[in-house]
Amino acid sequence: MKIDNIKAIFFDADDTIVDHKQCEKEALVYLFNKIGKKYKNEYQDIFRPLDRKLWNSVIQNSNPVLPKDMPEYRFQEFFKQINLEYNDYKRANELFQYGLANAVALIENVYDIIKYLYHKEYQLYIVTNGLIKLQKPRITNSKISKYISDIIVSEEVNSCKPNPEIFNVLLNKINMKSNEVIMIGDSLEKDIKGAENANIKAIWYNPNNSSNDTDISPYYQITNLMELKEIL
Repeated sequence: MKIDNIKAIFFDADDTIVDHKQCEKEALVYLFNKIGKKYKNEYQDIFRPLDRKLWNSVIQNSNPVLPKDMPEYRFQEFFKQINLEYNDYKRANELFQYGLANAVALIENVYDIIKYLYHKEYQLYIVTNGLIKLQKPRITNSKISKYISDIIVSEEVNSCKPNPEIFNVLLNKINMKSNEVIMIGDSLEKDIKGAENANIKAIWYNPNNSSNDTDISPYYQITNLMELKEIL
């Protein structure tokens, strides 16, 4: 079943367009190399849930430290958990962020589907939470950059998904109505709910076939980005 009257497509970045796990691993390896410490593969399994938990605490306003201190605090906690003697948490965070910004790893089939949609004359945009210096380079340095019309990052509009404001800012910028665009993302709580809050249809990219135990109802659900050819 095709969705008609769509002029533009909004994509989430991390884990929809960009393989965040691979980028994160490359950033951790870069960090450990720069501080002269041996990196172990199990470190990412410790860092990843810790990082998510701390940033979610910021969103939920239950954070143990001020949001501005969170980037360094996560490395204090991370190094404590892996028993690593290194206390320059500011430098650790700077090295990690530099490595993350320069890591370019796309989700499988992203290039093919982005190119396909571009040649179908859709306008393509990235709508993502995060920091400009981390999010934009991973798109602009990738081979899909020439197909992307713009990248909107929550930091520059002071609004994070699922707040509809980030969507409304982009809609106003491109002079389109909510029924002329569609959102594609992997997070029910941020991408799909955020689009719903802005009266935008949303497609849930769910590659692991995770169950939906929420009251959030995506317009469509896909497990492979190439399925978009059947919809758009």
